[in-house]
Amino acid sequence: MLDLVSSEARSAAFLIGVALHVFVFRRGEWDLAVPKLLGLFTALQLSLVAFLKLFADDTSYPLNLVAKAVGGLALYLTLGVATSMSIYRLFFHRLNKFPGPMWARLSNLYVTVLSVKNLHLYEEVEKLHQQYGDFVRLGPSEISVNHPKAVDAIYSAQSPCSKGPFYNVLHPRVSLQMVRDKGEHARRRKAWDRGFGSKALRNYESRVAGYTDQLLTQIEKSKGTPLNMSDWFNFYSFDVMGDLSFGKSFGMLRDGVKHYFMKSLHDSMTIIGYFSHLVWLFPFFQIIPILNAEHLKFWDWVKNQVEERKKMTTNRPDVFSWILEDYKAASLPTHQMNIDLEGDAYLIVVAGSDTTAASLTNLFFQLALDPQQVSNLRKELDEYFQDSNKVDAVTLSKLKRLNAIIDETLRLHPPVPSGVQRVTPSEGLRIGDTFIPGNNIVQVPMHTAFRDERMFARPLEFIPERWTTQPELVKDSSCFIPFSVGPYSCVGKQLALMEMRYVVSQIVHRYDVSFAPAQNAESFLDGKRDTFTLALGPLDLVFTDRS
Repeated sequence: MLDLVSSEARSAAFLIGVALHVFVFRRGEWDLAVPKLLGLFTALQLSLVAFLKLFADDTSYPLNLVAKAVGGLALYLTLGVATSMSIYRLFFHRLNKFPGPMWARLSNLYVTVLSVKNLHLYEEVEKLHQQYGDFVRLGPSEISVNHPKAVDAIYSAQSPCSKGPFYNVLHPRVSLQMVRDKGEHARRRKAWDRGFGSKALRNYESRVAGYTDQLLTQIEKSKGTPLNMSDWFNFYSFDVMGDLSFGKSFGMLRDGVKHYFMKSLHDSMTIIGYFSHLVWLFPFFQIIPILNAEHLKFWDWVKNQVEERKKMTTNRPDVFSWILEDYKAASLPTHQMNIDLEGDAYLIVVAGSDTTAASLTNLFFQLALDPQQVSNLRKELDEYFQDSNKVDAVTLSKLKRLNAIIDETLRLHPPVPSGVQRVTPSEGLRIGDTFIPGNNIVQVPMHTAFRDERMFARPLEFIPERWTTQPELVKDSSCFIPFSVGPYSCVGKQLALMEMRYVVSQIVHRYDVSFAPAQNAESFLDGKRDTFTLALGPLDLVFTDRS
């Protein structure tokens, strides 16, 4: 028994830890395996304690001393792993040629701390790029890339990059967005493409118009008094997508009350914002009692909605009907297909709600900040409403200034401000003159890229004319991808644009907009939160009859 605490035993445990890092943990992804590894590690220690207590030559040692001896060996093994990992990351890692904070080399805790500070990670990363240049090391195996050639290299249809470990965040559910295999993604996306095709969108338009009318009714009721439009635009987009996924509205525009789904979803997205660079933590949220209570309740609710929707018969096609058709095509759906269906239902609402609501809120923030923009847009809208007997998505899509204001809002306030994660191919990736080794995480920070003087002149100014009469203000439009690009681009882009065009055209045509007395620009910008998608604090606006 004394051999367990000898220096030779401790050294052996330490060296085993080093070997585990060098030959095992340094290869592949381990995020989802962490709970199992910890469970196995604990089980091995308990087994060793039991074995020594029962079968060692001298079994007279008290149990606590045996446990202490085994725990000491486990500690040295852990130190071996940590020491080897730290030395490798600081001095020998294949990304060491890239600049960045020293702490970022050691652990993803560095970028997590930046996020936890105030959920303004997009601003923190922008500061790092200003300090270190186009390529910044954010983590042991993660590079943030703000380079004119980065978007094409990382996200285009020709890019050899694949989705990174972040896309395991909903595991075991795998919604379309979270599918990492390119072939499987292409197969599943076909149903979504039909659900968001031009014919399908024409069927959805009357519902978009109806919910727009409900929003206008609420604005008319509260005319002249402050309205928190951050909430009301969320009510609008969630009601639309609830209709198109679960076959029923959440009733938020009608009642003016936040629905459970929206509140729980935003809480969940906040956690993702905090820990998106520590994906190995998410399995613990799912399995630890008490900690997982809200997680289980939320997914039970989603499951119930999906089961109700399966039984529903409707003569009004919606997005989920196409997903259901693909699901029912399988003769015997598996358990994985069932929970993936729940993930897809979740995705329809989230992707179609959060981004649209944030974009509408930011757009009206910009209009309230600069009333001249309202006047300029209103000239185009007045002519449109005078000549059009009926508002429709096709004719609205041809209004140049309306579309320019939407584009300029998406440029200054991208709905996914930190961009989306990819992994370089095993052979590596070249961006401009810079080579990034294979099997490392890369990400283009959209907030930073869209405000880069190499791509946009006067980048910090809200100038819709850069998309119409002043094209010289756009130096390189290839980097402007608010809906992403390539095979993983946003399938719901045209529906989101339809919703925004309907809402903006109707409100600006009828009302003047201004900040409420207690509202100011600084507090609104401070309230922005990077939770993968952009979340916003209150925006209190006052609408009055147009002067």
